[in-house]
Amino acid sequence: MKLHSALGTTLLASLLVAGLGCSGPKADASSFHYPTDATTIAPGQQLENAPGWYNDAVIYQVWVRAFADGVYNDGIGDLPGLQSKLDYLQNLGVTTLWLSPVFECAYKGDNMHGYDTTDYYAVNDRFGTKADLKSLIDAVHARGMRILFDYVPNHTSTQHVWFTQSATRDSWYIWKPNQPAGWGLPWGGGTPSDVWMSGTSGYFYTSFNTNSLADLNWYNPAVQSEMRKVQSYWLDRGFDGMRVDAVRYLCETGPGQQADQPDTHTQLQGFRALLDEYNTGDLHPHPGGDLAKHSAKVMIAEAWTNDASGVAPYYGNGHNEFHMALDFSAPWATYNAISKGDATQLSSLWELEQATYPSGYRAASFDSNHDNLISRPGTQYAASKPKIILAEALNLLSPGTPIIYYGNEVGMLGASGTDLNLRKAMDWGAVSAQTTDSESILSWCRYLIQARKAYPALRGAYQTLTTDVGPSKALAYLRSAGTERVLVVANLSAAAQTVVVPGLSSKGVAAGAPVQAVLGDLKGVSALAGDAYTATAIPPFGVRVLYLAGTGFQTTLHGDLP
Repeated sequence: MKLHSALGTTLLASLLVAGLGCSGPKADASSFHYPTDATTIAPGQQLENAPGWYNDAVIYQVWVRAFADGVYNDGIGDLPGLQSKLDYLQNLGVTTLWLSPVFECAYKGDNMHGYDTTDYYAVNDRFGTKADLKSLIDAVHARGMRILFDYVPNHTSTQHVWFTQSATRDSWYIWKPNQPAGWGLPWGGGTPSDVWMSGTSGYFYTSFNTNSLADLNWYNPAVQSEMRKVQSYWLDRGFDGMRVDAVRYLCETGPGQQADQPDTHTQLQGFRALLDEYNTGDLHPHPGGDLAKHSAKVMIAEAWTNDASGVAPYYGNGHNEFHMALDFSAPWATYNAISKGDATQLSSLWELEQATYPSGYRAASFDSNHDNLISRPGTQYAASKPKIILAEALNLLSPGTPIIYYGNEVGMLGASGTDLNLRKAMDWGAVSAQTTDSESILSWCRYLIQARKAYPALRGAYQTLTTDVGPSKALAYLRSAGTERVLVVANLSAAAQTVVVPGLSSKGVAAGAPVQAVLGDLKGVSALAGDAYTATAIPPFGVRVLYLAGTGFQTTLHGDLP
């Protein structure tokens, strides 16, 4: 595909024609006969136990269909294609891959998404075979990287055999003899006809206003047992954890009580207990269990809400529900900082999470994703390279674990409003052009990831700092771990700016301490003046990362972006 809107002059040289890594003419996917998978997938290699590894991770979200075509030359990304790009991903610096759903699904059109599962134990034939999946998992682990699957427990496709066969349909899903009154969409608004659809056994419940998906009945012990088998099956085969879809809607107890129910949290605690067994080695008996002993697994919640406080319950007590939850408030807060000159929303979000979420929580920060939450940064910031790099910096240097959505590291375009706009083919032309350009978005993402991995403080505690210019022009914050202190200063304006950050001696930094640049230029100011540091002439929308205290400084990765 070609990028489909006007580009800023800073990107014209680097954003080229995209493709899925194919050569030669593509087969017609609509008429292609995909072979039946005759392979098997045995319990697989597990990485050794490393509790809390996700705190240090940099996660890359792969929309598998769009990433790289490696099997059928049909223009559809697949598992072998993804495996062929592991060099690129490792060189970028990511440590963990999160795959969009790879299991068999009903819809196989242009916007195939996989959240309409028809078989939790089979690999989508467009993506390859179970043997291809095993090869990918083993190849990821051979590099010391980790891999997560997308787990969809709330609903299945109405083409799933559980729904089409009478033996399971009536008790494994939620039915009423007539369409009940008083119901609406689980997130508010709507009517009963949005969530109760006519079917073989009356009216079935669906959270997502479609007759192609049906919610599972989590009050049925048989459903609970089978869905835990699904988890165990894929964790045993080497996956290091799972992103869990639509967790707010697992249980519903009546109209207006379709989200965030106490019974949902009971089920999620069961998910976590199962994962914790892998960490302790105290496994329930199932094939391959012995291979999985002492391998720490993680689960990430998709608890999509615009209210950050509403995410807190999904951490439970900090140790009995999710390890991480996607931070849906962060992308728009970042946008408001960069495009509206308002850093308070972002800093307040980070402070609220630190102050009110339970001990042990870890936010999963991201810049955009596959859903209609926000446009890709390339579109959101009108292809402005400095703004895109600043957005990536605020993600990668956030007080959470950062997730990069495929293609954002090269500034791919994609406007929200239509899902498919956000799921276009990976721009490998841009990758090629930007790899050798030390000033490119891709290179800056590498620098930022290197910084985050090199300095424990950039994965540690967070404190918002005041500046002399205020939150409409700059965002300054301190990251710390042990005695190490790293200062991040971002210019939120379109003009070069000098920013004074006072009060650092009360934050564990000695008065007059030397300052060393991790990213950005010192411009001759290489020490604090008393307890204040003056960051001189930060370029428009520029960011500086400065080492203030500790003994672990390594090197300056790059100066200011010209």
